[in-house]
Amino acid sequence: MKTHVAIKPIKINHLIVRQKGISLIELMLVIFLASLMAIWGGKNWYRYQQRERLVMSAQQLLSFLTQIKADADWSNRTISLWIHQANGSCVGSGSMKKISCEEKDNKVYTPAYNDILLNTFAQNEMGFYGRRNTAQPGHFILSNSAGRIRLVISNRGRMRLCSENKSIAGITACR
Repeated sequence: MKTHVAIKPIKINHLIVRQKGISLIELMLVIFLASLMAIWGGKNWYRYQQRERLVMSAQQLLSFLTQIKADADWSNRTISLWIHQANGSCVGSGSMKKISCEEKDNKVYTPAYNDILLNTFAQNEMGFYGRRNTAQPGHFILSNSAGRIRLVISNRGRMRLCSENKSIAGITACR
């Protein structure tokens, strides 16, 4: 039993009409999709920017306090910390002779962004004790619309960052 398959050529008698340009519906669809992506991107960009500002401020505060702790350890002396929250918040070391956070000094930390709030919680006055490389325990909280990051100071003088509710940009949640 042999089977023969033959392909018959198809004849096309009509002309293909070529379109020049785009239709109004196609243009409206492209504009809609572009505006949808722009709105989504703008919203996510704002969240990203707020999160990065919060993380950067927390890391700057950690660096500032690490420098003060190293100074206390190196010179074998006690360095007290203070916080001022009247017009913009700031943290300083030594005697609290500054009334305003406006003065830029290497002994004063002020968050770089106005939307960052800085709070402190300690039982007594916080500070670092250089004689035994210890510290008065407590914590600072930096917050904005992206969340809250806590900088914890233990009585051994160790400092760490943790996020209060959920992980923020690699900073794990507090336990």
